[in-house]
Amino acid sequence: MISARTKGHIEHFSTSGGCSTAVHVVRSESDASSVAPKTVFVMIPGNPGVVEYYSDFANAVFNAVKRSDSAANFDVISLSHPGHSFLDHGDSEVLSSWNKYFGTFPADNPLNLRQQMDHKICLFDHIVSLYPAETRFILAGHSIGSYMALEVLKARSDRISQVVLLFPTITEIAASKKGQIASKITLPGVRHTVSAILFALRPFLAFFPVVLYGLVALFTGMTGDPLTVTVERLLHHNSGLHALTLGAWEMKQVLDLDAETISNNLDKLVLYYGPEDGWADETYYRQIKERFPGIKALLCEDGVTHDFVVGYSEIMARKVAQWLMR
Repeated sequence: MISARTKGHIEHFSTSGGCSTAVHVVRSESDASSVAPKTVFVMIPGNPGVVEYYSDFANAVFNAVKRSDSAANFDVISLSHPGHSFLDHGDSEVLSSWNKYFGTFPADNPLNLRQQMDHKICLFDHIVSLYPAETRFILAGHSIGSYMALEVLKARSDRISQVVLLFPTITEIAASKKGQIASKITLPGVRHTVSAILFALRPFLAFFPVVLYGLVALFTGMTGDPLTVTVERLLHHNSGLHALTLGAWEMKQVLDLDAETISNNLDKLVLYYGPEDGWADETYYRQIKERFPGIKALLCEDGVTHDFVVGYSEIMARKVAQWLMR
């Protein structure tokens, strides 16, 4: 049993192609020669994909696993979506390096859904290259990150031992209650208007941070670190536009369920749904249970919401740790 809580930190991973990505890493500080083979838990975020949103959850998963087995040789790496953080823009090479990699212009062009998925495959390959061959990799996805996780699983199933999908939006997002709203908010004219408003108001509100924080807290109910991340990382005209643009691609392209990938990997999958989730409610849970009777799909009974990283990180982490340790 460990008494101290370990916290991770932000790093930048650079792939062999010269592309940079912000990640949050929590590592076991152990002598590799004296412990069991490493297990690496790789987390793909939802939208917005600002990695700092997942810091508390990543820390909590790591510490929950270490409480269950203090000798566990376990790392947690949380990924991000390039362009979704204010820090990815300006002089940063994060966004420009990936647009160069994909051959898209201009350098600050928002990445589409296919490019974000290819980014995850590329980054997963890079992570695999950092560890010994016997390392066990567990993949997790939240919301649209679950859709991306299935794509990584399809491409790299031989290197992935388990996949955890949290509040998964993996089929017909636009038909969900919140998807119907998002389909309108992410329309080109609307999302560019939102970006323009942020561009116009941000300099003014920067002189009155109490007002800015207060307004965001009022409309979102956020406090603490999630509130800070929203204000400092997401609510800028460029990062906001990138998140909304990805949302538009989601509404158009997340349609049919990838039944083949699910069927081929039933023994690896754990899916966790919220009964009142506006993005993928109990109806989606029952549909996948009926279509795949042997699948491990669970329905939340603890009131955890879709945006679990805002207030429910500890609860969700304990559940995830239990699934990983079985």
